[in-house]
Amino acid sequence: MPTTLEKVSEIFLEEAPEVEVVIGPNLRFSQDLGIDSLTFVDILVKIEKVFEVEFSDNELASMQSVQDILDLVEQKTV
Repeated sequence: MPTTLEKVSEIFLEEAPEVEVVIGPNLRFSQDLGIDSLTFVDILVKIEKVFEVEFSDNELASMQSVQDILDLVEQKTV
């Protein structure tokens, strides 16, 4: 069974195939991955669907790194 990080990495690579780095928890979206805001929204929508979770506006505003997504998904799927 794939880990949360593996599933999130797969979604990132599906939505942003131009990203040529291994997706790790400490990577930041715009600074490290070069992901624009529109792509970021597409990624988050897909993550919400795959994990059957919903992020609040406050949670979305605070997301800076892959780890932020992992932490929220883990909290919401427990």
